[in-house]
Amino acid sequence: MNVLKNEILNLLKENSSLAGVNIGSVLERPPDRTKGDYALACFSLGKALKQPPNKIAEEIASRLKPSGLIASIRAEGGYVNFRADPVKLLPLVIKQIIADKEKYGTSSVGEGKTIIIDYSSPNIAKPMGIGHLRSTVIGNALYKIFSELGYKCIGINYLGDWGTQFGMLIADYKENKEKYSEFNSAFLSERYVAFNERAKTQPELLEKAREEFKKLESMDSENMEIWNRFRALSIKEFQHIYKLIGVGFDDYSGESAVTNIHEVIALIENKGLCEISEGALIVNLEGYKTLPCLLKKSDGATLYAARDIAAAIGRHDKYKFHKSIYVVGADQKLHFRQFFKVLELMGYDWAKDCVHVEFGLVRLSGEKMSTRQGKTIMLEEVLNEAINKSKQIIEERPKELSDKTASVNTEEIAKAVGIGAIIFNDLKNKRTRDVDFNWEHILSFDGESGPYLQYTHTRLASLLEKAKHAGYNTENSLPVKTELLAADEEISLAKLLNEFPETLEKSAENYEPSILSNYLLELSSVFNRFYRFHKVINDSDKDLSNARIALVRSLKYVMAKGLRLLGINPLEKM
Repeated sequence: MNVLKNEILNLLKENSSLAGVNIGSVLERPPDRTKGDYALACFSLGKALKQPPNKIAEEIASRLKPSGLIASIRAEGGYVNFRADPVKLLPLVIKQIIADKEKYGTSSVGEGKTIIIDYSSPNIAKPMGIGHLRSTVIGNALYKIFSELGYKCIGINYLGDWGTQFGMLIADYKENKEKYSEFNSAFLSERYVAFNERAKTQPELLEKAREEFKKLESMDSENMEIWNRFRALSIKEFQHIYKLIGVGFDDYSGESAVTNIHEVIALIENKGLCEISEGALIVNLEGYKTLPCLLKKSDGATLYAARDIAAAIGRHDKYKFHKSIYVVGADQKLHFRQFFKVLELMGYDWAKDCVHVEFGLVRLSGEKMSTRQGKTIMLEEVLNEAINKSKQIIEERPKELSDKTASVNTEEIAKAVGIGAIIFNDLKNKRTRDVDFNWEHILSFDGESGPYLQYTHTRLASLLEKAKHAGYNTENSLPVKTELLAADEEISLAKLLNEFPETLEKSAENYEPSILSNYLLELSSVFNRFYRFHKVINDSDKDLSNARIALVRSLKYVMAKGLRLLGINPLEKM
């Protein structure tokens, strides 16, 4: 709980004329922290209160008197700025974190509520490419953050494992069994592409593929056995990559698991929502300023939107979810707008609880990073390259990284640093923006990077280890004289630590892991500035040393937890 923000909110509710106003939505941390620790923005209140924002701010400030944790209240422009009393705030924050340890920031706000998160979702019989990275790491971070807030999360990997393409592969397999003695997903992808190319001049191949898929839909035992081999092999390859980046799922579902599709289409038709357009079955959404939602092709084959509608209904029947989140690229925005609208028109009030969490592309030198010489850039290749580059950096710069480098497992450290670097490069960006892929920036130990955060954590761990060897009690360092922590950096750190629980809530509220990522960057920056100018252990002043050790312990708890929630390993040594 952010004790400072709560005190400000209570003061505003009790002493101002803001009845009916959602104060929490207009109380924010100002971009310029020299103005105050929190600011009440009065611009959106102008219309409701029929006064200029600056006058509203002045009147509110004149009626409020600083008390408790609040040291000053001042109107400036259209804002009411609140500044904390560090002498009172510091002991509260440090005491709370050291008491809660790893549980600091944990909340019960989501207790009793289920959130479904659909993320990663690669296609069977194709290798996982770099394009699946963003969905995977964003979804994983949201899963962890929502879980931390008390929600029961269900992570679903909705595999692309159904459709005519499997008819093509089965037809090719039956024709060329000898070539399938040993195969992987890359081989299956190549066979699929080759079959498609041949079908351009041999239309009978497409007819054969349709026949094989129809047999698959009818649960033909031979075709099911072939399809299951393809699916199992792909999942095994996917799981190898997921293990490498520390990502897991509660449900390996897929399009093939949607068995209620025809019943759902019949239900849509019975509600009078459908019409025929050029032989296809559609839901006309022209009145809602969007293109029609296609359910079936003219040949009767069901389409992706129909399958997603049926899957959503099945998920709600099973989980009675509070939210159903789809972590899918921005290029699918129209698709989600269409099928969410159809759910709404069908009368499902929970359609409003379905959320498309969109994201931008991964770009290399300003270009879409999805192909190289006509081939998919394999995610596993990128991850392995990150690990190898990290190992090289660690071996070349041991003195700069740690005085304990020789005592750690370089292979394991390189893996943690490389994978963490790739993950953080994605999550530090606002998800709707495209991500620039630049090895120099990704693996930098000095800039806004994963290695920088991991190194900050190892520095905190090292300080506590040195304090322990020097005879200080680092496990139970309270009570301490926190009033001795008067340096600007110490006060800034305490205020930032106080904002950690709110940061997690905002990250979840906005489906935006970058809020947590950039908070950790700011926390690291302030700590490293503090470390540059102040000694933590000073035997000539043990009271100050104990107070700073308690601050370092608090920082380590928050840094470690924040990194874990992003899916990054908080290393003890580097």
